[in-house]
Amino acid sequence: MRISPGSYDWRSALVICIPVVALLVAGRQVYLSRYHDLTTWKGGGMGMFAGADLWLNRYTKIFIVDSSGQRQPISDFTADQADLLRRALNYPIRQNFLIVARAIGKHDWIPRGERRQVSLVDFNGKKIGTTGESLYWIAPFGIRAPGEKWKWKLEIEYWKVSYNPLTRRAHTTLAETFVFKPEEL
Repeated sequence: MRISPGSYDWRSALVICIPVVALLVAGRQVYLSRYHDLTTWKGGGMGMFAGADLWLNRYTKIFIVDSSGQRQPISDFTADQADLLRRALNYPIRQNFLIVARAIGKHDWIPRGERRQVSLVDFNGKKIGTTGESLYWIAPFGIRAPGEKWKWKLEIEYWKVSYNPLTRRAHTTLAETFVFKPEEL
């Protein structure tokens, strides 16, 4: 096919656009994983072999906080809540954890059994004692009645596990705490 002067070859424009779009997607992935804690496994798989930052290296602790400020840990989740939580851990921003908090706020929660003492463990995972504090483990108990308002704060702690190659030890770091008021849920 012969192109006359002044006409435009759309095929060459498409050939140029494809690498430009791929570079934009890759650049956005690098930016989000570097500055906004997006896991390297998200964003089209860019960098998925460059990092091991899966949901295994990130976790949350979720607490119902009563009016006196006492925190009770939530120990069990519905399948939908667990899926939302996994998604939020892939891109741990307040907005994604708010979706999890609202899903939690749709349910009633009850203590599961008696209060349990908080255990202390050593580096090998062996129990070495207790803190003297005891807590209820909270589990879902059906959907909240329509119109019934959530009464407590919900606190979601986002933690990261990292490995120090010099000491050959893994350690956890509290990355951020999200507090959601009853009005938000």
